[in-house]
Amino acid sequence: MTASTDISRNLVDDGRTVLAAQGDPKALQRVIPASVRLLAEGVPVSPAQIAEAAGLPVDRVEAALRGVRDVEWTPEGRVEGFGLTRRPTPHRFRIGDAEMYTWCAMDTLIFATVLDRPVQIESPDGATGERLRLETDGRRIAAADPPSIVVSWFMDPAGTGFRAAICQFGHFFASPESAAAWAKKYPQGGVLALDEALDAARALVTDVFGAQTVAPGR
Repeated sequence: MTASTDISRNLVDDGRTVLAAQGDPKALQRVIPASVRLLAEGVPVSPAQIAEAAGLPVDRVEAALRGVRDVEWTPEGRVEGFGLTRRPTPHRFRIGDAEMYTWCAMDTLIFATVLDRPVQIESPDGATGERLRLETDGRRIAAADPPSIVVSWFMDPAGTGFRAAICQFGHFFASPESAAAWAKKYPQGGVLALDEALDAARALVTDVFGAQTVAPGR
């Protein structure tokens, strides 16, 4: 078993662990991908819209959303961010005409997998701030500048919520060398090449949200 295989398996296990710590993980298994698909249109969405897309009662969906401290709400009670957000973060995520952001680097690959559509990603190197760019449709990496980009992953078991437990540690780096200081600081985490990270993202989506969520590879 390679180190990257260990990291990929940890990533899937960590995703399952963080989801299980939320108030209604069974509902969220359907609510999260439904929310991402709706938010990808670039406008806030109501719990009722998410409920219809998820095939769940609206009261259960709203309770599940309110049970996740990280969900971003408009004053009118619509969801504008759940991993995919209109609020600026370092991780830009363009899909069609919608200019969006994600909470962490791995989110970009996970959501590309859920959406099964071409996306353009721009994010700073987690060590140097250098602008990094890549394109993917959730099935393969179509372009990367530079080609040596890697992705970090770490879960803090003491963290409460997605952002505290996972997202704050997720970065792109221009190369393994650029990620070396991060890897030394978080030896229980890991760094994956882009192709490995995309494979891990697909495995996580299959495991956490169900095989029907992931389109078959080309």
